[in-house]
Amino acid sequence: MNIARLALGAILLAASAAAQATTVVIIVEPMTLGHYTKVIDTPGPDRVLMCMAPPSTSGCTEVPIKPRR
Repeated sequence: MNIARLALGAILLAASAAAQATTVVIIVEPMTLGHYTKVIDTPGPDRVLMCMAPPSTSGCTEVPIKPRR
């Protein structure tokens, strides 16, 4: 039982390190309005971008986010 707890703790620690991504890109399909997200680990402040899927030619729009305490 202790081995299972240690394994679960190691998995949670590894997952928390991967959760520090700073850029979230939301890609919207213009015909169906379906969307999917892509998380990219980049240096700098946290950002959220909304982009239209190809063949759209418009650029990405930055969505304002509120900083949390």
